[in-house]
Amino acid sequence: MSHVELLGLVASDVRVQESIAAGKPEPQVKASFLCAVRRRDRTQEPDWVRVETWGVQARNLVRFNGTGSRVAVTGRLRGTFYNPDGKERGGQLRLVVVADQITYLSPPRKEGTTETRARARK
Repeated sequence: MSHVELLGLVASDVRVQESIAAGKPEPQVKASFLCAVRRRDRTQEPDWVRVETWGVQARNLVRFNGTGSRVAVTGRLRGTFYNPDGKERGGQLRLVVVADQITYLSPPRKEGTTETRARARK
């Protein structure tokens, strides 16, 4: 079993995808973003981690947070192989953190704007 805890910044636009599953009345919503996680030695570049979340949590992430928001993510790792050549073997391993819980550490941004409340006060 894998367990991951990250503390970082939303470093990309949050991408939202909706998919309709057979037998489900409402579409499933997935949100994904890049999270920049600082290393202990702050002079080094951060680690870039792809994070995805589903359902109500995905909707809230898009609604109240954006690039530059601080977040704490708890979840699990999911690895898949991607082969751009279409071959069955080989390829690149892609790891994603599937978030079970996202705690927002920055004040929520105002709805309908990309500006956060902290920036609006200045």
